Amino acid sequence: MVTIFVFLLANAFLAQNQGAAFYQFAKFLELSLLAFYVAQNHHHLSKIALPFSLAVFYSSLIAIAQFFKQSSLNGFFWFLGERTFNLATPGIAKAIINGQLIMRPYGTFPHPNVLAGFLLVGLILTIPYFEQSEKQGLPYLFQKNKFLFTSYLCIVVLAIVLSFSRSVWLLGLILSLFFLGKSKIPKKIFWLVSSFWLIILILAFYLLPHFSTNEAFSQRMQLMKAALLMVKVSPLSGVGLNNFIVRLPEFWPVTGFTYWLQPVHNLYLLVLSETGVIGFLIFLWLLILVFKRLLKSSMKINFPLLMVLIAILLLGLTDHYWLTLQQGQLLLALILGLAWSSKI
Repeated sequence: MVTIFVFLLANAFLAQNQGAAFYQFAKFLELSLLAFYVAQNHHHLSKIALPFSLAVFYSSLIAIAQFFKQSSLNGFFWFLGERTFNLATPGIAKAIINGQLIMRPYGTFPHPNVLAGFLLVGLILTIPYFEQSEKQGLPYLFQKNKFLFTSYLCIVVLAIVLSFSRSVWLLGLILSLFFLGKSKIPKKIFWLVSSFWLIILILAFYLLPHFSTNEAFSQRMQLMKAALLMVKVSPLSGVGLNNFIVRLPEFWPVTGFTYWLQPVHNLYLLVLSETGVIGFLIFLWLLILVFKRLLKSSMKINFPLLMVLIAILLLGLTDHYWLTLQQGQLLLALILGLAWSSKI
């Protein structure tokens, strides 16, 4: 770990914008300490099942209400982190269905894709503990009340659907067929959730031309090209931590269109462009260590963690929030800390 910190510190010194780089270095230290705390205090998934269930549940309700209101709920929800917005807010995430613009719900997150990723991860982490026999918390209540459990699943899945995060839609279908099929959840519920995901996926491909634009796709491709150009210019150490946006105008000509001042929508290219080949190899090495740790321990206990890590890495192919936004960073640190806990 000392080698990693030394490399990242040197990377920050070499960055064009050292302030942004050292801020990201400080965030890395913060998140590393959080993961270390979780691991050293022998925390286990069962300890977070109740709070995670509640967080997933109320986040879903807020998102559904925002969608039907087509604006933020305001009032008390501001204290939970909700921003003030509506369909006319500049830069707000929208979808186009049959020629009509609609606002995608945010919940208390910075973007609908982050909301959808959180809800999907929350489902994976909490569903196994609905089967526990321990008479405590919300999971036990759901276990004893199948209607409540089914309602919980449907509300969360509906919130994910209304987020219009197509990557989460697809991954949700795949994981529901694989993950729920291996659990002790009643087959009726399994088929209900799986069928729901399948219908949504079919509708997604049918409606895709109506709410997707070529501009959004081309912008993402331009960000990927810019990331590769950064790697070409600085292959070993990258452009510096948190410097992708700082250097983006140098690699994205504005002729004919404007560029997005945001990270590349691929966490692997983001790591590669900001930390170079050396940092990317360190990143892969850390992932390998985590997977080896999970695979060596009891599959019955760590299966949800393994599935969550796989889900995060797959979602990382199309987005960056696991490394760039506070909620994604904290959740990833929590997952890594749980993976290294001696309780697994």
